[in-house]
Amino acid sequence: MHDTLKRRWRGTLLFALFQLPLVWLIALRYSPYLAMPHDAMGIAYLILTWIGHFGMLVLLGWLPLAVLALVLKARWLWLPATLLGALGLSALLLDTIVYAQYRFHVNAFMVSLFLNDKDGEIFSFTTTTWLAVVGCVVAALALEGWLARRLIVGNRGRRLPVGIACGVILVTLIGSHGLHLVADARYQRSVTQQVGIYPLLFPATAKGFMEDHGWLDPRAARAARADTNAKQAQNLDWPKNPLSCQADPASSAMPNVMVVLIDSWRADEYGPKNTPNLYAALNDSGRRYLDHYSGGNATRNGAMSLFYGLTGNYYAYLDDTQTPPLLITQLQKQDYAMGIFSSASLDGVGFDRTIFTSVDPLRLSTPGDSPAGRDRQMTEDWLSWVDQQEQEDDSPWFGMLFYDAPHGYDVPDDAEQPYQPSVNGMDYLDLGPDTDPTPYFNRHRNAVHYDDELLGRVIDDLKAKGEWDNTMLVVTADHGQSLNDFGKNYWGHNSNFASPQTHVPMVVNGPGVEPGQFEGMTSHLDVMPMLMRHALGCRNPLSDYAQGEDLLAPDIDHPWVQSSSYIDYGIIEPERITVVDGTGQWNIVDRQLDPIEDAEFSPAVFDAMQWFRQFYR
Repeated sequence: MHDTLKRRWRGTLLFALFQLPLVWLIALRYSPYLAMPHDAMGIAYLILTWIGHFGMLVLLGWLPLAVLALVLKARWLWLPATLLGALGLSALLLDTIVYAQYRFHVNAFMVSLFLNDKDGEIFSFTTTTWLAVVGCVVAALALEGWLARRLIVGNRGRRLPVGIACGVILVTLIGSHGLHLVADARYQRSVTQQVGIYPLLFPATAKGFMEDHGWLDPRAARAARADTNAKQAQNLDWPKNPLSCQADPASSAMPNVMVVLIDSWRADEYGPKNTPNLYAALNDSGRRYLDHYSGGNATRNGAMSLFYGLTGNYYAYLDDTQTPPLLITQLQKQDYAMGIFSSASLDGVGFDRTIFTSVDPLRLSTPGDSPAGRDRQMTEDWLSWVDQQEQEDDSPWFGMLFYDAPHGYDVPDDAEQPYQPSVNGMDYLDLGPDTDPTPYFNRHRNAVHYDDELLGRVIDDLKAKGEWDNTMLVVTADHGQSLNDFGKNYWGHNSNFASPQTHVPMVVNGPGVEPGQFEGMTSHLDVMPMLMRHALGCRNPLSDYAQGEDLLAPDIDHPWVQSSSYIDYGIIEPERITVVDGTGQWNIVDRQLDPIEDAEFSPAVFDAMQWFRQFYR
């Protein structure tokens, strides 16, 4: 039979398809970490994704062979096919091992960490393990060589329906993504919680598109799935022991708990000029942290670090499984009234399925045409809600106010604007590395000043109602904001982990809070354990349920903190930042983002890798 290009393509494609049963066999090692579905939609998604996604991976693996088939004859083509097949199976096996330990998939950072782990702090393998690995590789090479020679050189299986098999993979792949698209919009946890186990899976979502076209009512969809008794995700050992929480019997009243977040608020924007109302109310009685860092340089990660007390490597899984924070569920168990108010929409950043997934009903958004306008309306709505609570309910309350004007550089024309010169708006297309940041910085400061005016009304109202002294108040930001601070053309957030984007204000005020200023390095991860211990009376060791420490501990001072973006994370130390991006590439920079030449991993990196796995089973 002639050695034609068509024959080589068909032979290599058949070889790739024969990898699929082997891939499925190895992928069964992910199954202990898969929350098995019990409903029709969840089971259908499992079947479609198992066939379609892994099928897509083997077809992608075929592409290099298709290119080589252009230049190599079949009698030589089996050699690279053997190597590629063995490499792919070995890589998948390695990924299952890494996933079992850390709950994320192999990337370049893990490989670099392995090569630099001289003392076996992260990876420790016995001689038996190494022999088993070598044996698996040899067996894979032998199997792949035998299979490649029969299918590519010997042209066996030429009557098998290769086209039909590829068509089935394509149909199931489309079906998988289509089903996830619907399930995500309907808050179908049995589907979304499966996503994390699949390597290189990026499922389709279109909730915003469906809402914009009138195909979805997010409030109705969420209400149909809301579970105020939501269970914790089965693959998390969190909390490690049942929580033992009870209000202090010596206290005359359980404290209210209130969290105020100002979007994109920088650490250098707190003070008597920029935030006069907050400063006047908190400077003498509050506890201010001067070296405090958000757990994220973007809204989702920053807020989740504060409410969950967990690092960013957990967030995708928490979102997929729609797992609520222990802080929120404990507040609900202690019968706190829930007043959740946000200027920007909560479902836009997924808080409806993470932080507040157990809260029903949940106010998803605030009406208004601008961030500043929504901030004002939100404040009015909050004041009305507190009035209603005072009249109808004696129970303590939890309140969240999430302001948005600085994020949009939005200041009403009639608002006081003490910082000048100031631009009238923000257009990122006008910005560059040589742009003078002062007018833009002043616009941002003026937006913070405007929200401070609104918060002045909130504070005065709490004092007038006699609630101020019995409210545990946390005032901070979800993240900071870059304004070309180092002349590197960084504007905004979610782009690096330097101080402008991660160093944020943090002030705590309330019963039992010792006032003062504290210079130790602290983190958003310290807020949840503080509230659990001092507001809700939780007596468990903090290691049972949080990765942070008690923010009120007198000697708190971390040697390093961790912060995440939507795809990257950084380990922030006093003199350096180790950054790992979404592909696993890494680099080490100083605190002004200049690369540190020939830098090696610090002990903090190895400590962080162990820390990340604290609550995975």
